Amino acid sequence: MTIPTPVHPTRALAQSPLFQNLPVALPKEEQTALSYARAKAVAPIYNMSVEDVAYMSEKFWLCHTDPIWTMDGAACTLYTIQINLCAGTLARYLKQQPYLKETLQKVLSFEYSGQFCLTEVGHGLNALHLETTATLENGEFVLNTPSDGAAKFMPPTKPMGDRCVAVVFASTIVEGENHGVKPFLVPINDGVNMHPGVICKVLPHRGGSHPVNHSLTYFNNVRLPMTALLGPLEKPQDPRTSFLSLISRVAVGTIAIGSLGVPALQVASYIAAKYSLRRTITDSKGLTIPIISLRTQQAPILIALAQAFVMKAFQAAAVKVFMNQSLDFRVRHAVATIMKVVVMQHSKAASLGLGDRCGAQGLFEINQLFSVFCDLRGSAIAEGDTLALSIRLASELLLRRYGVPTTNDPKSLLALHEEGLFRELQAILKDIGHHRASDFDRLVLPECLPLVQAIGHRMAYDAAISAGVDLCLIDLYAASCVRLDSSWYVENQGLSRIQQREVEAAVIDRVFPKTEEFLYKMGVEPYIIAPIISEERWEDYISSLPPYSPSSSA
Repeated sequence: MTIPTPVHPTRALAQSPLFQNLPVALPKEEQTALSYARAKAVAPIYNMSVEDVAYMSEKFWLCHTDPIWTMDGAACTLYTIQINLCAGTLARYLKQQPYLKETLQKVLSFEYSGQFCLTEVGHGLNALHLETTATLENGEFVLNTPSDGAAKFMPPTKPMGDRCVAVVFASTIVEGENHGVKPFLVPINDGVNMHPGVICKVLPHRGGSHPVNHSLTYFNNVRLPMTALLGPLEKPQDPRTSFLSLISRVAVGTIAIGSLGVPALQVASYIAAKYSLRRTITDSKGLTIPIISLRTQQAPILIALAQAFVMKAFQAAAVKVFMNQSLDFRVRHAVATIMKVVVMQHSKAASLGLGDRCGAQGLFEINQLFSVFCDLRGSAIAEGDTLALSIRLASELLLRRYGVPTTNDPKSLLALHEEGLFRELQAILKDIGHHRASDFDRLVLPECLPLVQAIGHRMAYDAAISAGVDLCLIDLYAASCVRLDSSWYVENQGLSRIQQREVEAAVIDRVFPKTEEFLYKMGVEPYIIAPIISEERWEDYISSLPPYSPSSSA
């Protein structure tokens, strides 16, 4: 069997001491510093140019499916904030404001730390109504945080050794008139000390995930030159449309962050499969068998494996649509939303469920599954919470303001399911009479996420067919999606629960003999640090633990 051609350029870095040395015993502050070092180490490998970021090159998207991020979710957070949100926003204004070039280059090279301060403690989903102000006085802007609720939440702005700048969004006040929310380039710290007037309060670390020094950031009469303003000073005719345009990199982040679920599925299924091939039990005949012989192990592992292959195809198809400038931007963003919703649905469920299938071993951070799950929880919220995105998208689709790409196979079970849910909710909306009625909140809003998931399941299935994914994996993916809304298929397609289980069981029988082949094809072994995947790794790990024993003098 030939070695697969490396898809991602970080395979050697993943095997280096920087990533292989396990940080779980380090204090949280040292773990955070290590994540910064790891993010900086990835930067020269991808070597993003202004064009890569501004026009979202293949390299840009490849980076967001790199399995190296499953080794350190904090490094991923730091990298994608800096490259997509900060550098991506600065690149937008480079042509009109060429003096930004030096700062932008230093952000791209990670000589500077680049942050993105949009949301506030009191203004998340309604960031259009943020309170931070930038008031024009005597040819300068004065940046202020007027209340505790206006503190920027939660970019990491604590000094970490490198100079830090941020794109900060504020309501711009000119001669007493609000000219709308606008972005500013603001110095945050010099790597050691905070910039005058900028205050950082570091938040406690999130539980379970790789630690990031998330912060609250306040501004107290921070004076900025006119050149700090990114874009024009004029008051926009339509504040909402202007705001959405200014934060367009958040929309890019929706699909970029969603893409991170693909390597998460690959790594989680690989670890659980390898552990289950290694771990044995004694059967009723006294024979030793691997636990993957049991259907209770096979089903969740192979379903996650199928999801990994199908989601890889779906991500590629979604990026293609998102990058098609001839399409309505609402359609492009809709596909980005659908992809993120579905990839996060599968990857979160798989990393948590497969961790359970590894028993007590699945609880330990060292074995990756639990930390991957916790990192994914943050990803599902970042750059658009999946529930909030789904409510907005489903509402607009039900109101027929636009549509998403349709299927080439309207008779497939997943296409029938999508259409059935859509018709059901449209009928409810027709009875209600208006989407702002209270019954819309009661009867439609709770079904928005399932509707978007159903659309995504169908689109993922179509993408996998088009990409030539192995048919047994596609069939297993479809069967697993049927089981996610079993009652609908009983009611509408006459598929009893027993029939659904039998279909899934038959497909698992087809996939199981190819397990090792599919694991190999994913090519993620260099990114696995979990010692439970082999006896050799387990023994090496145990040998590295400091022993506590009676002293020789006792």
